[in-house]
Amino acid sequence: MIALSAPQTLPDLRSRTLAGFLVALCVVMTAFNDIPAMLPAGELSSDAFVYVFPLLTLCLLWHPGRVEVPTFFTIFAIALVGTILAGIWANIDTIATADFKGRSGKGRVITQSMSVGFGLMVMLVFYNAIIRGYVGALTKGAFIAVLVMAGFGVLEMSYWYGIPGLAQVHEALSGFFHATSGLFYTQRLRATAFEVSWTAVMLTFLFPFAIAGTKRTRGTVLILGIVVVMTVLASSRTAMLVVGLQMMMLAFVMLRRRLDLIVHMVTAGCIALMVLFIIPGVGEKLGSDIANLIEYGSADGNIDGGGTDRENTSNITRLASIRVGVKLFHEHPILGIGLGQYGFYYPSYIDAADLRSYEVSQFLIIDPEDLWPPTYSMHVRLLAETGIVGYAIWLGTILILLLRALRRASASTLIGRIYLASAMTLLGWLLLGVSIDSFRFFGGWIAIAVVLALPRIEGRLR
Repeated sequence: MIALSAPQTLPDLRSRTLAGFLVALCVVMTAFNDIPAMLPAGELSSDAFVYVFPLLTLCLLWHPGRVEVPTFFTIFAIALVGTILAGIWANIDTIATADFKGRSGKGRVITQSMSVGFGLMVMLVFYNAIIRGYVGALTKGAFIAVLVMAGFGVLEMSYWYGIPGLAQVHEALSGFFHATSGLFYTQRLRATAFEVSWTAVMLTFLFPFAIAGTKRTRGTVLILGIVVVMTVLASSRTAMLVVGLQMMMLAFVMLRRRLDLIVHMVTAGCIALMVLFIIPGVGEKLGSDIANLIEYGSADGNIDGGGTDRENTSNITRLASIRVGVKLFHEHPILGIGLGQYGFYYPSYIDAADLRSYEVSQFLIIDPEDLWPPTYSMHVRLLAETGIVGYAIWLGTILILLLRALRRASASTLIGRIYLASAMTLLGWLLLGVSIDSFRFFGGWIAIAVVLALPRIEGRLR
């Protein structure tokens, strides 16, 4: 443990109140990732969290006390940054000459390094916030954030149906909170997010910690109800996968001492499904709805493409990007092609058959205003850009802390619920890695910090 010493006096009540407020505010701001860019911070510039986080950092530094750097963090940071630098050095000639869509290889290294460095800074600052006793502020912020997302969701639905007053409020707010994606969006609930997939990203972190801080059953039921409704209305496969498995983990921890109840519930569920499939007409309809839900994210089929008889463009695009990443990993298995370099290789590795997706064609257009080719998977991106070494560091860190949190998770104590929330978030980060490829999941970095900090304060939370 490294500690930067300062006088060991307790901060006054006013200072602690300000720090707690900023912790909660930072958590609330994780729900907004589409505001107007006000800083030259690359992909981070549209995240509201980026503009509030420095205030929390300064507040904690201003307080008397020690800024502690845990040993686990030091090892993880050195290993990850060292691997990234080694990958850049191994591919320096290619990176120096790379140019696509008005972006240079060196520029992409800088912007993506900013994202990684910022994530590490979030870990360190929230670690120090937690050991100073701001766990309650974290859970309160998550609870408020879920309510805020629900409020935006109500306004968004009001806009769909043209409800006077509320629709106009949504239009006004969207000018700021949906600055880049715009007001017009398909009828899938995105709430405060850039798009529905990012609604899943936000709920992955906010949902577990909002429940962890609730002291009454009514609060828990309220959060569960909001999250279920938002997940269904978002019609996002990512949201359904992540939130569904998080709820299964929650149920398992709550009932793991009652294995008999789990067996009875699973048995009852299987019998109910068998009965439904036996009923004429119902089985076919249920099977069709489930197939559509898996393929399109909606029981109605291809809600964005005009029917179930058409190919799912999203699936074609995602599989094409993943195949490119896998090819790159096979060619550069140890250290990868270098951080942020995937998009430069995309045009050369795409298959002709994938051009039936208009999204793939858009990624190939050289116009700088067009979208940058994504990998659609954090797992594939890390394998392609940092090789097996970088991927093993990231995956190993999450798995170690996930298992540590899950072993101590419990629904009966506050410390147990915080461990449970951290485990649910880390599990969600692994699942999000199937369809999201950004380092901007601030909730994941915060969850790592919480797991590292909780052993220091367990006595205070029992």
